[in-house]
Amino acid sequence: MAQEVHVFAYAEEHNAVFETDAFDVYSQKLQNQKETINNQLEKADTKAKYKAHTGFSQSFFNLVKSEKKENIFKAEKEIHFSLDYILNEKGKVLACAIFMPKEQVFLSASEIQALLEEAMTHKFDYINKPKSISNFYFKVTFSYNNMF
Repeated sequence: MAQEVHVFAYAEEHNAVFETDAFDVYSQKLQNQKETINNQLEKADTKAKYKAHTGFSQSFFNLVKSEKKENIFKAEKEIHFSLDYILNEKGKVLACAIFMPKEQVFLSASEIQALLEEAMTHKFDYINKPKSISNFYFKVTFSYNNMF
């Protein structure tokens, strides 16, 4: 069962941003990470991918939209968003944020809450993870289109 997260919302240029309460803290830690660690991650071409049997599923999205009372298919039938995850060296999600174009925020507060709570339970594996780094922060972004 997903743990309840506190969601902060704000506008940033052309996007509406919905983030977990720790997102700013871990973004700062990510920015303050030693340059040598960032260079090693970049040199190794380190990437993060969803661990098997984790990540969003179509059934999860169907469950979220079935709990909404009104019709989320407003004028447009497509919803686009990107999700930034901040991970630790083990692939555990420490914080995350959803970015949506301001003109396409068709989700209710409870739907956004459900997406972030689910995202916090996801786990990741690393590709080309340097063996010489024991502790680090890593950011990965996934884009979702037409999920609803």
